Amino acid sequence: MQKERELLVNCTGFATISANLLFTNRVPMDSAVSLTHSRLPNLKHLQYLVALDKHQHFNHAAKACFVSQSTLSSAIAKLEEQLACQLIEREHKSFVFTSQGKRIVAMAQQLLLSANELVDYAKQQSCPHSGSIRIGCIPTIAPYLLTDLVHECQQHLPDLKLYLREDTTENLLVQLSQGDIDTAILALPIANHGFVEKVLGQDAFFIAGASDKVDSFLKSYDYVTLPEQSVFLLNQEHCLTEHAISACQLKDVSRINSFSASSLATLVQMTAFHQGITFLPSMAVKKGIGMGQGLSIQPMEGEVYRDIGMLWRASSQRQATFELLSDRVSALLD
Repeated sequence: MQKERELLVNCTGFATISANLLFTNRVPMDSAVSLTHSRLPNLKHLQYLVALDKHQHFNHAAKACFVSQSTLSSAIAKLEEQLACQLIEREHKSFVFTSQGKRIVAMAQQLLLSANELVDYAKQQSCPHSGSIRIGCIPTIAPYLLTDLVHECQQHLPDLKLYLREDTTENLLVQLSQGDIDTAILALPIANHGFVEKVLGQDAFFIAGASDKVDSFLKSYDYVTLPEQSVFLLNQEHCLTEHAISACQLKDVSRINSFSASSLATLVQMTAFHQGITFLPSMAVKKGIGMGQGLSIQPMEGEVYRDIGMLWRASSQRQATFELLSDRVSALLD
């Protein structure tokens, strides 16, 4: 799994914002609704519960929430008292979530997410291009786009603060669904993701490798002209491999080398060392990837590209911000 890297973000994320909001009984009462103040949980306590589920360790969860372990432990006990429900089973220094506790964690995540979106919605009414936004991006896009995006936003959206996170597509989809990020920039298509999707542009593939093999392939676009095991790709954790195979119509698996790289930097080095070929995205080529390894890097004919897109939750109240941000990304992809 790719090592997760975060820039300008703390481990409490959106929960830090929503932690100051409390459920109270200050709502209109009617014959159908009757709320008891003592049974309504504090959002901060729900934040602690979600953190405990994430870290599976009281001390680690407390550090993530910037509180003492005793404070977090007391909050969990208070929740159990308020809800009249056992959330965790304790035994000496270990614990396990009960089935009810796991369900309440899932509901707490949605409550915290809704509270955060409530605050975001109120802020967006006055200025959609202010505040902060948490962006996730895949490793085959992040190094070649995010720095430019930061500069672009500094010029055109100076009041918008970006929090950046790099991770795999699979992990970003989970983080987006759980509210850990607001939007994700990644390569499309992605099947059955359940989010709002916007295509921002295309990123063409270049063929790169030993000049004789590149020249031979470009004459016929027939992989039979290449030796077996001569095509190098990223490992399957990266969606770039699937997209490259599809876009470049690489169906003969005998041409694919058994070695799989974990990054584009390693990929170009191994391709150069073994005098093979590979496929590189245009945005990486423009940033100089592969230029120092003596590879021949050439464009390919036809519609050989991957789509770059943004995803966000349909329930989010920040669509105006996402539209502004997507316009800036599209401008960089032109």
